[in-house]
Amino acid sequence: MATNVIDNNEARVPFFGDRVSFITGLDPLGLQNPSIQAYSLLLPGLNNVTTRIRSYSFYCWLLSEYPKQNKQLEGKEQKKFIRRAEYIIALIASHNKIAAISGIAYAEKVLNETKNKIDLQTGTYNEDGSTTNTYWQYSFGVFGQYYLGSLRQIGLLEEPINEKGEFIGVYKQSSKSLGIKVSGDDLATAFDKNVEIENKMLFFDCIKKGSISLQNLEQLSNDFNLKEVKKTNFENQLLLDLLFDIDEPLIQKELLLEMRKKTLLYLLSFTKLKGALNNQYDFTSYIYQNKGVLDKKIDDCLTGWYYYQLNDYWQLACTAIFNGSLDFILKQNGYGWMNLNSFFETCKQVIVENLIQEKFIVTDQITVTEFLKTDVFNIDEVDLYKEIIKSKIERRMAFGIILILKLFIRNYENINELQLYTSKYDIGNDDVLSYYTKFHKYKELTLSDFILQFIHTRIIYRHQFVAYRKMGTSNQSTHKFMIEESNIRVIGNFDPFFTSPRIRSVINYFQDLGLLNEKNQLSNDGQNLIKTLKI
Repeated sequence: MATNVIDNNEARVPFFGDRVSFITGLDPLGLQNPSIQAYSLLLPGLNNVTTRIRSYSFYCWLLSEYPKQNKQLEGKEQKKFIRRAEYIIALIASHNKIAAISGIAYAEKVLNETKNKIDLQTGTYNEDGSTTNTYWQYSFGVFGQYYLGSLRQIGLLEEPINEKGEFIGVYKQSSKSLGIKVSGDDLATAFDKNVEIENKMLFFDCIKKGSISLQNLEQLSNDFNLKEVKKTNFENQLLLDLLFDIDEPLIQKELLLEMRKKTLLYLLSFTKLKGALNNQYDFTSYIYQNKGVLDKKIDDCLTGWYYYQLNDYWQLACTAIFNGSLDFILKQNGYGWMNLNSFFETCKQVIVENLIQEKFIVTDQITVTEFLKTDVFNIDEVDLYKEIIKSKIERRMAFGIILILKLFIRNYENINELQLYTSKYDIGNDDVLSYYTKFHKYKELTLSDFILQFIHTRIIYRHQFVAYRKMGTSNQSTHKFMIEESNIRVIGNFDPFFTSPRIRSVINYFQDLGLLNEKNQLSNDGQNLIKTLKI
């Protein structure tokens, strides 16, 4: 029977091409990338998923054991080998209530339904060889999706090639012969010494059999607890040496950077200064507030963190306005169409009305220059961030506008210096600096006209540009709204949030290595390290 309503994304006319499918997507305004480039420069070799530092040792050991445990040295077999090993680690973590291990949610579900043996094949592959709804969807497991790049960058990984110079498809740990401070061989040996021989044999026997019992998990729990880094046999010290080494040991450069080492030492110094390191944004916010100065020190590392937080405030403020504007359309018209000009005008008006209600302005005819001189901007960026997060629609947009102007007031004297920095390290294209260098064009606009222009160009049309750029020649779209014949209709939305600059992972590393105690306070080992490794 024919329906009178057209379903979502359905076409009932001939259409020469695939239908567009809408996907969630990230970063709808394309403003997060400069922040990501900044923290990638400042904490290379780490990422936001590798939350246990002993994973670096584990993967080096696993790669070193692969040729010993398998006759077929093929990429497909190595993937199978690594996936089963990762699944076992997730099961051990779930069994022992150890958090922050990838795959643990799936492992917990399996353990709740299991009384004795667990089938490793079922947990790693479906019958058709696919990996959907297994412990980890990515075909090369957590290793391939997250650790591969980090291990390569930090100098622990080699990619063997054949006589033609082609990658053979099997990865191995880096060799001692490369002459780097900490090699994959070193960590593999240290990890191996911390595993009892019978537990090592049991671990690989389970991989080969494709099954593991609850009794096996209990027996393996101590040696394969990736949260516990034993200080015996130098594994702990090697991991410390690895983190505080030069950024990319296997890359030959004229200038050898030590951004990671400096960042880690500054984090420890900040912890000493403040008493504890509880939140990754405590550090970045402090450096931002002090414009790249910590304990009377200033260098390229601290300048990088100053730039990171500045750009992240910028992208959050813009995304808050984006989010509020789409929620405004939903409030007015639901998922139906709204006239575009009407949207711009009424959206601007509700922002202005909220600014008046908050007693930030008396009239929207005040110029931007005049507004910037008012007491409104005595408010701190951290407080503006908190207001944005807890607010909705027009109030969220209003505080987004205030934050954008506040960022200009605090930082305009440092724009040229920061541009030199981003040019030096080749980061930050199309970033916060590129907007504020042209900000003089908007200063004589009325606040009302400024808001209207910002929503028009920096929010709506900016998202259109970014979404089409991401789409390329594919049929997958990240559009959050559609515009047709001067009308706009919402498809989805996106909440404002800070990017994650890898410091949360560092906090876990510091705890695992004994540099911080359980209250995230500096331990004796942490204090001694600051004295030993001076910046």
